[in-house]
Amino acid sequence: MLALNILLFFVTFIGFCSCSKILFLSQLPTKSHYILASKLVKEMAKKGHEVTFITPYASTTQVKNINQIPLEGLQKIFSHETARVSISTAEDGTPMQKAMEINQMNYMLTEFLLSHDKVQNLLKSQQHFDVVILYYYFNDALLALAHHFKAPVVLFASMPLYVSESFLLSHPAPSSYVPNIILKHTGHMDFWQRLETSFYDTCMILYYQWAMLPKHQKLVETFIPGKPDLYKILNNESVILINSHVSVNEAVPMVPNAIEIGGFHIEDPKPLPNDLQKFLDDSLNGVIIFSMGSIIRSVNFPEEKRKACVNTFAKLKLNVLWKFEENIAGLPPNVKIMDWIPVSDVLAHPNVEAFITHGGLLSTMEGVYHGVPLVGIPITVDQKMNIALAASNEYGIEVFYKELTEQTLSQALDEVLNNPKYKQNIQRRSKIIRDRPMKPIDEALYWIEYVIRHQGAPHLRYPGINLNWFQRNLIDVAAFVAFVALVPIFAAILILKRLTMNKIKHKKE
Repeated sequence: MLALNILLFFVTFIGFCSCSKILFLSQLPTKSHYILASKLVKEMAKKGHEVTFITPYASTTQVKNINQIPLEGLQKIFSHETARVSISTAEDGTPMQKAMEINQMNYMLTEFLLSHDKVQNLLKSQQHFDVVILYYYFNDALLALAHHFKAPVVLFASMPLYVSESFLLSHPAPSSYVPNIILKHTGHMDFWQRLETSFYDTCMILYYQWAMLPKHQKLVETFIPGKPDLYKILNNESVILINSHVSVNEAVPMVPNAIEIGGFHIEDPKPLPNDLQKFLDDSLNGVIIFSMGSIIRSVNFPEEKRKACVNTFAKLKLNVLWKFEENIAGLPPNVKIMDWIPVSDVLAHPNVEAFITHGGLLSTMEGVYHGVPLVGIPITVDQKMNIALAASNEYGIEVFYKELTEQTLSQALDEVLNNPKYKQNIQRRSKIIRDRPMKPIDEALYWIEYVIRHQGAPHLRYPGINLNWFQRNLIDVAAFVAFVALVPIFAAILILKRLTMNKIKHKKE
């Protein structure tokens, strides 16, 4: 009996502790993207899975079950490309030009990753992986690694899908109500906004299809053994995890294998450094947090913008915590600067009254989660859409960067701090982002393991994935119906024309 009980224990233990081998690929060398990727990786490792993590960054500490493979050089490429764009010029250019810049930069990052000796050695190692997770951001050539290792692929999108991504993955994204995240529009568009969205959606899809995908195919042919056909594996994802949520983003149609996990990176507040904790505790009149994220640096603000901020803060009774990357002279006594702010942990403090932000998705979600009204100064990519949504739903105010002055910033802060609707609306949103059947990180882990358990979970893929775009949108059916309807009409016209001509001919005779 004792032996049977021991056997049952071990069978149960092994069942609960089964672990898998996972390959996680991420080429984006920014702190915010690394936060998201490493969060997923660490949580998978905690559950006993063995994770090979290809990333631009080296780990400062060895973590059990994680084999981190840093690719030196990715950060240099990114820094070189972004150095050509200042804050002042980031708003310049058409949405199409911005889309092309994003595509070209990520193509270079993808090429560097695939050509790296460490990745080439991995491809030759004949290792086995149960699933490949790809940090999906205009890096379609990396899908060939999942094909090479004969493993199902899970995609992770750090924000709502770009229109070209939705098109390639066969996800429904009508231009009539699904906003293009490079544009500023929300889902509630008038005729001219729908026309603009349709135009740019079409241009971006065609550009990626005709200009970028052939280049990614060449990368596959150059660096992946067997030279697989990229076009045959483009929409072969088992599940796509999307860092979005209806509390912050528009509600859009989702196919069964698209899972929203927005806010999964937000954790319970961690203890703050003593000096920061004291600053927040002593701010009895309240605190304003000012952070432009991990890429945009306040130190690069032109002198007139910097002075506008300082003069605005000097007039406030509240204290201000400002992410500023170097010492600055002449600061008023109510302003504290730090080169890095643990934003989510600080936003959790009860004395925080407002959050001045660039409108990046992580920062926006953290503001919503902690119920702190936003003043957005968006610069590029999805930031403008995020802040437009905040303004539309009245839990934030937008200040255009080019219009940032002491007057405009003071007016925005005065409105957010003194009009109770902003606090009330964002607290309602905070309840929505928290009211979920399970934590988003647990949902992400569940679906990754689900794909492994069900050998890629092909039953989640809806039939439309296998159709061409014109079939999916019934354009072929509409063309056939039009043809069937028009043929009798044209035939009738020809008959009437012939009869009329004959009648006229008889009269002349």
